[in-house]
Amino acid sequence: MKVGIILNRQAGSLVDRPIDGAEAAIRNAFQRHGATVDLHTVDGAQCADTIRRVLDSDAETVVVGGGDGTLHSAVKLALPTGKTLGVIPLGTLNLLARDLRIPLELEGAAEALAAGRIRVIDIAEVNGEPYTNSSVLGFYPQVVQERERQRKQHRLLKWPGAAVAMAKTLYRLPLLDVRLDWGEGPRRMRTPILVVSNNVYDDGFGLVLSRQSLDAGKLGVYVARERNAFAMLRLMGRLVAGSWKQDEGLETYAVTSLTVHSRRHRLKMVNDGEIRKLHAPLHYRILPGALKVLAPG
Repeated sequence: MKVGIILNRQAGSLVDRPIDGAEAAIRNAFQRHGATVDLHTVDGAQCADTIRRVLDSDAETVVVGGGDGTLHSAVKLALPTGKTLGVIPLGTLNLLARDLRIPLELEGAAEALAAGRIRVIDIAEVNGEPYTNSSVLGFYPQVVQERERQRKQHRLLKWPGAAVAMAKTLYRLPLLDVRLDWGEGPRRMRTPILVVSNNVYDDGFGLVLSRQSLDAGKLGVYVARERNAFAMLRLMGRLVAGSWKQDEGLETYAVTSLTVHSRRHRLKMVNDGEIRKLHAPLHYRILPGALKVLAPG
């Protein structure tokens, strides 16, 4: 089997370690399991073009090493090809890697993928744009924009920047006025946050939510009913405590498609960590078994 591997040299986990050592560890893991390896280490701006070239090559499997942004690009490019995609988690959250039970340490991840199996998972999409984890509308896109502004202007690290951004956004909490339709007629919602996930989130605690199932063929829809900063802080506290699904101000649904209508011509969202602005109405749907991935055996 020929494996094409693309590493984002600017990914957080590679910043403080010799790149030659990382490349050797990954290459050796796959070669020990009989693979022919074609490995490329590139800057973040070159990742998409390199992924595209490797997908067009004779490699049967393409593995990307980077954060959720790198993976998001890889998924969009890999879907039409039908090739198997692997992910070495080198970012901050590494959401899909966590749900696939891939070790978060580089050597362990490379070994698990090299010895792993092919698994088929669902993909969600909105207006034809695929994503693996979540699409978030409401106040959260402003948090992400403000976080990046804080990082650039004040050189704050990601998490401190996020805390400052969250405080500033909650102070003037923006509301989303939409009509939601999952096949039972439109329902008007005025909410600070709307989340549409690829499969349903599990019960659990912590701000990083997980999914036990990646192939149940459902979108998870989460809508906050209450419209004030206190309710958002309470919900975040319950996320940490693991009781968020019992929050009286949160509505949850499991559907196969969703249309989001708005008076606005375009709506801003965060898809797998990437800010997007798409024309309304937004058409969400689940694509069962759309992506082949490498997963631990």
